[in-house]
Amino acid sequence: MKVIPTILLTIMALVFVGCNAPQPADDSGITTKVKTKLFADTRTSAVKISVETVNGVVTLTGTVPTQAEKAAAGEIAKNTEGVQRVDNQVTVNPNSLGASNAGEKAGEAVSEAEQMVGDAGTTAKIKAKFIAAGIIGTNVDTVNGAVTLRGHVDNAKEKALAEMLAKETEDVKRVKNELVIEKK
Repeated sequence: MKVIPTILLTIMALVFVGCNAPQPADDSGITTKVKTKLFADTRTSAVKISVETVNGVVTLTGTVPTQAEKAAAGEIAKNTEGVQRVDNQVTVNPNSLGASNAGEKAGEAVSEAEQMVGDAGTTAKIKAKFIAAGIIGTNVDTVNGAVTLRGHVDNAKEKALAEMLAKETEDVKRVKNELVIEKK
C-alpha cells in the first residue's frame, strides 16, 4: 500500500519540477512575440515585414523604405525572448511605403489628388466659358495645368477666342490649341 503513495509523490514531484524548469519557447510563440513588438514600435511597418521562426531562428523578409527601419526590425527581433538568432533579409527600397516615410507618401498622394481635382476644375471652368461664348464641338483636357483644346470650330475668330478664354482661366499654365476650323 505504501508503494502507491510513493509513486504518486514521485510523479507529482516530476511534474512540479518539469513545470518549473525553463522551457524553450515554441517557434509560433516567438513569431507572435516578434510580430507584436513590430506592430507596437513606431519605427517599423509590421505589415510590410514578414516573420518566420524555425528552431528559434527568426527570418525577417519584406520591403521597407530605409536602412534604419530594417535595422530597427532586426533589433526588435533580436531582443525578443526565445530568439536564438536573426536572419534579416528585409530589402530596402526608398520608393516603398513604410513607417519612416508614411507621412511623406501621404503628402504626395494628397498633392496628386489636389492636382487631379484642380485639373478637373480648370477643365470645367474653361468648358463653362466656352458654352457662355457659344463655342461648341470642342474637347478640353487639362493635365498639371497644361490645357489642350481639340475639336472643331466655325472660324479663325472662334479658334482664337477659345484659346484666349482658356489662357485667361485661373491655374492654366499653358494652352495647346489643336482646334480645327470646319466651315459649315
